[in-house]
Amino acid sequence: MSYKPTTEVIAKIILWITFWVMLVILSQPLLASEANDLRISKSISFSKSTDLDKATKDVLLKQVDADINTPLEKQGFRIESTAKAVNIVTSSVIHGADYTIYDASTELISDFNNDGFYHRFGVLIDVDTVFDTAYIYAKLYLSYEGGPWNFLAASDNHHIHFDSELDSFIIETELADGYPPGYYDVRIEIYDADFDEWLLSYGPYDDASLSALPLEDSYYDDNDALVIYPVETEIIIAGHGGSMSWLLMVPALIAVTRQFGSYTNKIHHRGTESREKNIFC
Repeated sequence: MSYKPTTEVIAKIILWITFWVMLVILSQPLLASEANDLRISKSISFSKSTDLDKATKDVLLKQVDADINTPLEKQGFRIESTAKAVNIVTSSVIHGADYTIYDASTELISDFNNDGFYHRFGVLIDVDTVFDTAYIYAKLYLSYEGGPWNFLAASDNHHIHFDSELDSFIIETELADGYPPGYYDVRIEIYDADFDEWLLSYGPYDDASLSALPLEDSYYDDNDALVIYPVETEIIIAGHGGSMSWLLMVPALIAVTRQFGSYTNKIHHRGTESREKNIFC
């Protein structure tokens, strides 16, 4: 004798499957948000004397590999530039006296939505030395509103010559993701390119131009706004044995599932389109 499932049993099976489908769909934005905690940026460095125009820098930024770093640390203690030489006992402390940062300045470049927070900025660095020539590179760190220092980018290697002003170089960066709107301090660390040895640090307490930069990543710096309208669905269930009430409930749940699926697709499409359009302009 074969078993023929009733309409009510079929409806319950569909409801059970729909429940798990909805659970999977709802979990996707949560998993995506965890992945989006990573910091993504692109940086280029070049000599100031090359005088690159914006179109050329745009091309270079598109070609360079993205820097993917751990999530932004916002809470905790940070070591200022004036204290590092005291805490580190290496030959760099001795050689550090042979190098000074004569000048450092920042430039805010791109703010798509005109909210006063920029996703693209540049840092100019002019290092002097007691030697006729030296080979160095720089690392940049960001601090979110007084929090710990977070590594951002490293420059290419650059030759510097005594106290020349012609050997200054620029690190230009686009923040793609993982940098919420806020005021960021910048820390510069200079290294010997031949021996990969720390020479000196320079930060917001040394130069006010490295303090409280209004920054945000390009995901926030977007003109497009996603408007989500709530979906209200009223489901009325009749008494026991009312097979018609279960049949009415199934289309309603399917409609809700489609709404969640559409919402998820919109988020995914917006994130993809926004990054393709705005991340690395």
